[in-house]
Amino acid sequence: MNLKASVIVSTILTLIGTAILVDGREELRSSGILQLLSSHADHLKLKPAELQLLASGEIIAHDLPASNAKEMAGFGLMLAEADPQNFINAFRTLAVFKQSKNVLACGLFDSQPSLSDLSGLLLKDKDLLEIMRARVNASDVKLSESDILRFQMIAGPSPSFNTKLILNLSDEYKQILLEKVRDYAARGGDALITYADQDQAVSANDAFTRMLLYHSSSAKHGAPLYTLLSAYPEINQSGAESYFYWAVQKFGKLKPVINLVHVVIYQNGRQTFIASKQIYSSHYTEAGLGIAELINFTDQNGKSYTLTAYTIRLQVDMLGGSMGFMKRRMAQPRMIETLKESLRGLRNNVEAAYRE
Repeated sequence: MNLKASVIVSTILTLIGTAILVDGREELRSSGILQLLSSHADHLKLKPAELQLLASGEIIAHDLPASNAKEMAGFGLMLAEADPQNFINAFRTLAVFKQSKNVLACGLFDSQPSLSDLSGLLLKDKDLLEIMRARVNASDVKLSESDILRFQMIAGPSPSFNTKLILNLSDEYKQILLEKVRDYAARGGDALITYADQDQAVSANDAFTRMLLYHSSSAKHGAPLYTLLSAYPEINQSGAESYFYWAVQKFGKLKPVINLVHVVIYQNGRQTFIASKQIYSSHYTEAGLGIAELINFTDQNGKSYTLTAYTIRLQVDMLGGSMGFMKRRMAQPRMIETLKESLRGLRNNVEAAYRE
């Protein structure tokens, strides 16, 4: 797998969760399931062949148009024998991440985030060495200009990479991560940083806003959810909750990636949405958005089913430049395949919880 495709894979797994490939489910195909699927998901405009595939246990995934040249987007569908609450619990407890071999560590932030929430985050010397060497427009770690200047002050003009400096850099980086979560909780998108690791500075808030506006104009549903994401924390919507988590992701030969994520769960009658918004990423991605729409129905035997429509959008720094279209062509197929694998893993997780 090439590096560009690996970046996409890593970020998808961080936003969606585990990718367990063993699937012993029985086929669901029946005229009753097909009718229920059709009646409850009419706004998705699914074709008869797609309904048949979903009812037989297949997962559907395809590309989506993107808002700019650096963005990649995909859409996936799956049917699970589970309640929406099983999905909510899997995300709320981080169960979808804790079972993944690609997630090295993860944790939830408390309602009042503190440094103790990051106690499970262990930074390797190699990561801290990159932080020590970070310079504005020339950093191997995605940081803002003010972040980089803080590390330069700690390291001094002629730093010696000794035990004391390693501890100081680690403590400072955790403090910065905590500040990013606290600042975002207080000010929302205005708190997202401008990445200054490369020649061209990138505003994470501008990138996400463009992404969300493009998605909301094409999806044509879930408007309250988009308001919750864009206007957070100003908007308090009945039936909504949100929380923050961190995760360290490692895939193949990629550098471990530290992500800070805001999750919004919104329920309105029979509609349930779970959205994941990237607050910060230490490598590769400048903005990220994942939205799961959960459509629940019950068959004639009282068994609960949930149709999940999942959209993922990522702005990747490697897709910039004159050769970006070639990199996209190589990475896009792997992105769609990973989306399918991740949804399959998510389904296994929630179906196991439903049967308990």
